[in-house]
Amino acid sequence: MSCRLHVAVRSSASPGLWLAIAAVFSACSSGKPASTGAPAEMYDRQELSTFVEDSSPQRVGMEEYVIGVGDKLDVVFVYHQNLNTRQLPVRRDGRISLPYVGDVVAAGLTPMALDSVLTDRFAEILREPTLSVIIKEEAERLVYVLGEVQHPGGYGFEEQISLVQAIAEAGGFKTSAKAAHTILIRREGMDNIVGIEIDVKAIVNGAAIENDILLRKYDIVYVPKSRIFTVGDFAREVDQIIGVPMGIILTGWQIRTLQANYEFFSVRQIVQ
Repeated sequence: MSCRLHVAVRSSASPGLWLAIAAVFSACSSGKPASTGAPAEMYDRQELSTFVEDSSPQRVGMEEYVIGVGDKLDVVFVYHQNLNTRQLPVRRDGRISLPYVGDVVAAGLTPMALDSVLTDRFAEILREPTLSVIIKEEAERLVYVLGEVQHPGGYGFEEQISLVQAIAEAGGFKTSAKAAHTILIRREGMDNIVGIEIDVKAIVNGAAIENDILLRKYDIVYVPKSRIFTVGDFAREVDQIIGVPMGIILTGWQIRTLQANYEFFSVRQIVQ
């Protein structure tokens, strides 16, 4: 298991001057630092939305649909229509089953990406297979709010839901919550788990309203009792969260987590 911590700082006191403290640690789930890498990008709290965009090179654009557990797919062939499969469910392990090629991971991919994977798989038995993946039925959209909130659990939404809205759905913070160090946990692809620290107190009190970012399906908003400093801490927290029985809470997370890569981004702002 490989883990990385990125800490980036920019001074807001002098717009022309960038001050950065950037450390990249590689560690296993034990949290022991292994090495230091090149400097990361530099952000302040007012640029969290940009930071979320840039911090995840594997992220899929918001305009692209990402297949999830419970979705139903049509796989349609142009020239081999006997292989057409309708209403194919994405199982809880994130896979689909197709004739001749067997199980294929679908969750976490866009339809276009799955199209490419299936084309490669069927190319082993067919000459120039041409196929399309169609989202026939979308599963319920859920986000999870866990940790020090009044009512932890999964919450459905239709078009969109923001970070603060999700926390409100969960009844708000407990007195033990470290709201200023809330973590957004997001799976980028099948084997990369990214955590980003967000100061929700600054959003609620109006100091950083623009940081109330929109969540994606199956995002986890985790409110800790104590601040998470290292990628080792983050990895242990995530392991505990996704270790619960998947049918109870985390419907969309039972996908290849044992060898996941963990990335934890923490934004700091220098006060002078």
